[in-house]
Amino acid sequence: MRCPVLVSRADEMARLRDALALPRSGRGGVWVLQGEPGVGKSRLAAAVVEEAEQAGMAVFAGRAVRSAAPVPLRPLGEALLGWLRTGSVPDDRRLAPYLPALGRLAPQLGTAPEEGGSSVMLVGEGLLRLATALDGPGVLLLVEDLHWADPETLSVLEYLADNVRDVPLLVVATTRPYDAPVVTELVGALRTRGALDVLPLEPLDEAEVGEMLDACLSGATPDGLRDWVLRFSAGFPLLVEEVLADLRASGTLAEDPSAGPGQAGWRVATELEASVPASFARSVEDRLDQLSPTAREVIEAAALLGTDFDWQVVGSALGLDDRTASAAIRELARDRLVVPDGDGFAMRHALTREAVLATVLPPDRRRLAALLAEAVAAQDAGRDAGAEQALAELFEAAGDARRAAEHWLAAAREAIARGALSSAGEALARASDHPGADLAGDLDLDIREAEVEVHALAGDIPRAVAAAASLTGVLGGLDDQSDRSARLRLRLARALLAGGRWDEAEATLAEAGGDPALTHVLEARLALGRQQEDLAVERARSALSEVGADRPEVACEAWEIVGQAARGRDVVEAEEAFEEGFRLADRTGLVLWRCRLLAALGALDIVHRRPSDERLLAARSAALAAGAIATAARVELDLNMLRTRYFELDEAMAAIDNAIAMMTKLKLPDLSVALMVRALTHGLLGNEDAMAADLEASRAVPHDAAMLAVAIPGHVLGPVALTRGRYEEARRHWETAVEAAARFPSLPFSTRGLWALLETVLDPDDERGAWAREVIRTGPQANAPYNRFVQRCAEAVALGRTGEKEQAERVFADAEWPFPGREPWMELHARVLVARAAAADGWGAPEQWFRQALEGLVDYGQTEAASACRVAMREAGVAVPRRAVGSDRVPAHLQRIGVTAREYDVLELVVEGLPNKAIAERLFLSVRTVETHVARLLQRTGAADRGALAPHLAG
Repeated sequence: MRCPVLVSRADEMARLRDALALPRSGRGGVWVLQGEPGVGKSRLAAAVVEEAEQAGMAVFAGRAVRSAAPVPLRPLGEALLGWLRTGSVPDDRRLAPYLPALGRLAPQLGTAPEEGGSSVMLVGEGLLRLATALDGPGVLLLVEDLHWADPETLSVLEYLADNVRDVPLLVVATTRPYDAPVVTELVGALRTRGALDVLPLEPLDEAEVGEMLDACLSGATPDGLRDWVLRFSAGFPLLVEEVLADLRASGTLAEDPSAGPGQAGWRVATELEASVPASFARSVEDRLDQLSPTAREVIEAAALLGTDFDWQVVGSALGLDDRTASAAIRELARDRLVVPDGDGFAMRHALTREAVLATVLPPDRRRLAALLAEAVAAQDAGRDAGAEQALAELFEAAGDARRAAEHWLAAAREAIARGALSSAGEALARASDHPGADLAGDLDLDIREAEVEVHALAGDIPRAVAAAASLTGVLGGLDDQSDRSARLRLRLARALLAGGRWDEAEATLAEAGGDPALTHVLEARLALGRQQEDLAVERARSALSEVGADRPEVACEAWEIVGQAARGRDVVEAEEAFEEGFRLADRTGLVLWRCRLLAALGALDIVHRRPSDERLLAARSAALAAGAIATAARVELDLNMLRTRYFELDEAMAAIDNAIAMMTKLKLPDLSVALMVRALTHGLLGNEDAMAADLEASRAVPHDAAMLAVAIPGHVLGPVALTRGRYEEARRHWETAVEAAARFPSLPFSTRGLWALLETVLDPDDERGAWAREVIRTGPQANAPYNRFVQRCAEAVALGRTGEKEQAERVFADAEWPFPGREPWMELHARVLVARAAAADGWGAPEQWFRQALEGLVDYGQTEAASACRVAMREAGVAVPRRAVGSDRVPAHLQRIGVTAREYDVLELVVEGLPNKAIAERLFLSVRTVETHVARLLQRTGAADRGALAPHLAG
């Protein structure tokens, strides 16, 4: 599958284009394209030839070939003969004396002189005279594979390099850097004296390989294929093409029948497996055949260790002393089979390893694997999960299934300790996947016990409970397993707690033992689930005292519980606890706890009204990579809440659908909350039937009745009423939520402060308003940013109503300043409420506040709320804009096609050339919102792309 375009090489082509311009002014030069086989030298040279021909230059092109007895001047003869098929030598008296010398290259030009020391020089001078005599913009001489060239050709090239400066001849040669020391030395010498320029070519990077794959496939590359091809091609364009061709020939890469008519589409039809291109395999086999027996065995053993290997381990396994092993490595490096890699060595790339392994016969593979396994196992100190996995694979290759399983289990335990649950699960699957092997006894029990722990930590409650129940049944029939039974009960208790099965968890914990610190943590989590926050903190801190710095995974969980217990009453204390745990997890490399605590901090960003999703997105990515699906689902829930804050409802729906899918699969207790959150999203979108259906579904699954009693009126029905501008209805819903929250004060309820503002504005006597402000001021989460904001708004309204106008203005101004970025829609409604009161009581700048709120509501598309705002403005005697606020800035021709004021702001910045991220920062929008505005602008104007929007700005 040949790539139809030249990928990358922009800098190299720019320099070569400059070189192609030299002959037009009567000057010349020599350029050498240098790089390893398959890096793209010939492809770049072909691009140069194409541009030279398009410019009208005469092109002489020849190639040296690998031969035991090379023909003198073969590439130059091929070049001149090829040109003479269509070209002719001019009648030039200055060229005539050199035609006999050129006869060595092309017999029709004359009789070659007798061989002599000067004949090579005459050939070179003849080429220079011919280039001078030809009409046109100059001559390009291309010599490919200079590393195989004969000595005479090299001598001519040297002569040309020293004398081409004032001749309209450009010489381009391609060569490898290592194959011919004589050529490397000549190129280096000529470069040193300024006679030629060298363009070193490197393999393509990840993005460039992706671009090449898209070009080869005439469309998008299937998921996972780019990384796989990059690994096995190492960025060499020739190998990219050959790997693709092999994948297609084997059926692994197949055309996608679902692609539309006229569209190219591909899919990965079977599992990707290493496939060594035939040409590359032959190249490696040729080099292997030239090795000494010792070097051959060293490279075969090294290939079993992986792409990177420890040469001393290989030497020890093969019984070689350091001097002999070092000599073998030098031989392999000389033949470019291995390269230095830090203090060790590595195969040149992954395909080299696969090609070497393909030559090792099964008996030799088993023998070498056994020797290497024993050598690696003898190094007992500090093996991580990767090293344990490599050792397990060696024992598998050696046919020792039991010892392989032992090391797979060790790899799984290391991964569990780091929180890499996906890796741990894969290692355990490999540990138990040895039919007929002797895995009985403690080894089988250890594997099954680890499986329970992985499922519990990942949040896969059904599998964790089933695995624990199965193992409990086995242990019941065995003697002397009391310690294991106690540990198993702790793991089962964790799974039950994650599933919200509090009573079963409590009973299981009562029978557990053997790990006081972990018992304290699980008791703390049980107390938290039962909303006994003080007891939860007490047990968590007992765990912290128990473990000190010895068990960071226990300490991290304890800090998470302390933060969760504090979140309902004090977000500052909660953030401090989460930060403490996150720093510990980050410092000790605990992947799972790092992403869980990062997710907790990201959720607090919402409470703090920070307009950023960076920590949540990072936590989701880390959780998915670690296999912590329950954590990833919780993050999706929080991402929905962040998206709804800025009314990005399509993105919010995508996030909550993801969360519900994961929670349904794992039967997580947060499913009822997720369904409730989706109900809110439906309500904001105006889908009241779907909202009602999700609320009913949230009550139908196992749920926390207290949570729903607070959240449905306070987090769903109240906010939906706000978006309709129905403030009396919203007040009733929040009142219901606050009454429920009074019975459960520890429940997170970060918007309860809006009730105080609604009561204050809508109660002219201020009796209920004063009471509501006191309840919020002295209640839980009083320091949550949103609660503090609306509390101050309510205080400003109360002050204005009693005639303290200046103080009211100061308090309201103080309420606004702490909030950076774009104003969320709920804050806009708070501004409307304050403006209503300020207009009635004669203080502040209600007209300005109304207009700001109206523009924001229009921008968010809350048409009913915007209409209610206009009604309130008329009642207050404030002039209502006839068009949407800000539309006077929009030119008439854009107003006619429906462009809004905010879209016009975006249009101006797009035309300035700003990318979406910069526009988002300038306008305090999210990048997704900017993308939506740009898409609407393209649709309204009919512009093909961003660059075509500029004419529409001026009309």
